[in-house]
Amino acid sequence: MTPLVLTGCRIHTMDARRTVATAIAIADGQVLAVGPADHVLAVSPAGAQREDLAGATIVPGLIDAHNHLLATGRALAQVQLFDCRSIGEIVERVAGRVRELPPGTWVLGRGWDESLLAERRHPTRHDLDPVSPNHPVLLERVWNKLVCNSRALAIAGVSRDTPDPSARIAYAGSFERDGDGNPTGLFRDRAKALIRDHVPSQTHDGELASVELACRAYNAVGLTTVCEPGLYPDEIRTFHHAARTARLTVRTELMMAAWGWGGAEEEADLPYRLGQVGFETGFGDSLLRLGGIKILSDGGIGDRTARVSEPYLDEPSNHGTWVVDPDDLRRFVRFAHDHGWAIDTHTCGDEAQAVTVAAYAAAQEASPKPWLRHRVHHAYFPTDQSLALMAHHRIPAVVSNPFLALLGESFVSSIGEERARRAMPMRTYLARGVPLAGSSDSNVSDYNPWFGMYAACTRRTELGRVLDAAEALTAAEALVMYTSGGAYAIGREHDLGSLEPGKLADLVVLEEDPLAITVEELRTVRPARTMLGGRWV
Repeated sequence: MTPLVLTGCRIHTMDARRTVATAIAIADGQVLAVGPADHVLAVSPAGAQREDLAGATIVPGLIDAHNHLLATGRALAQVQLFDCRSIGEIVERVAGRVRELPPGTWVLGRGWDESLLAERRHPTRHDLDPVSPNHPVLLERVWNKLVCNSRALAIAGVSRDTPDPSARIAYAGSFERDGDGNPTGLFRDRAKALIRDHVPSQTHDGELASVELACRAYNAVGLTTVCEPGLYPDEIRTFHHAARTARLTVRTELMMAAWGWGGAEEEADLPYRLGQVGFETGFGDSLLRLGGIKILSDGGIGDRTARVSEPYLDEPSNHGTWVVDPDDLRRFVRFAHDHGWAIDTHTCGDEAQAVTVAAYAAAQEASPKPWLRHRVHHAYFPTDQSLALMAHHRIPAVVSNPFLALLGESFVSSIGEERARRAMPMRTYLARGVPLAGSSDSNVSDYNPWFGMYAACTRRTELGRVLDAAEALTAAEALVMYTSGGAYAIGREHDLGSLEPGKLADLVVLEEDPLAITVEELRTVRPARTMLGGRWV
């Protein structure tokens, strides 16, 4: 690879001093030098290729610390519903896909949110049936629910006589019935498997194509690294093959699926199976590494299943759901910690976050392993004790900042505006000394990190409501979340997150300086080029 020198640019290195440079030299996939142009040119190898960027801005390659890349690749080929604002729009998009596919083919889609629909309700099979009599339809909500049509119910064998999933299984879920006991097509939590299990699986080649499709989309917005949480062995194998065949152009931290994903019997066997892996966090190379284990501790705020200390609106007995019993969670955290695995735990409710953070702190105190970046993602409602423990043990909060814009109204509907305003208190995290990283949790929300930065800086919902402007970040702070903050959260600060000599040459070229525009304009930023390890991707 011919050494390269980029000049005529403004470089936000995002190092500890927030140095701004005007040139960068790259060799063997790494940053050789960065600083004033005369210095960089003086130390560059003879024969280095030089390119003048004519005033462009460079930032480090962007990091999404919790992102389902493979699932996003699958979803990009499906019907997109995130911007639908009425059930009629959803039906219209389904009808369009039906016209494209042979009868009997599944129509899959994702992204509806009843809190943003004009009807203020979820769609049902009765809405979908008129346009899809011969096609099974399955439409995932943004999170934790799906709706299907009558054809899909028939294929799955679900009728008024079908019992709800066993209550003996934690987080078993349910499906909605009408007044006559017939299913409406809405399924929650694990009950979604009653329909999902009948959708034909993608082939291995199809999975590889999904990785490649997502990588192209991610590189186009400046993403060069993600943490991919909750993977099963066949999915990990897909990433391995994608890397081997040069399809993978996003550095990926692989988090194995653990508690909260399988059935009760599968989860009881997890410690034995995971204990036999023999590897620890960090196994792999700079492109593809074993990042650790992902745990799901509770549900979500919008669907009223996050584990909270205060009940949900108009439901005085509903404090949400534990996906994992707190005692089991504590034991499993210690097990994973002792086996050398970093842990990424889904925590939406304040109780879930408090239990998880305390378990992390106890594990680190009993057996200090500071290189294991145990972290909480979503991290909506930290208690004062959680904040103190997170700061003391350097436990990162991986916030899902696009949720404020895209799901914020569902928070208000579930817990009221006063409590919703406190969600994801990013300014408080920084003030208390808690490491902070940004994420999208795509395919639940928009993977575009510039939209994520916009959401962190405005805290404005899609309907225009601002959720506590005092917790908003500056553009510079938001950029840190997606660079050095993200690198720290996933334990990669030694080679990612800033442009410094010896670090990997991952960078993004922008026509405008994101720190010199309004925060409203952040969502419109479009990179000109993205580099991974010294190669334009």
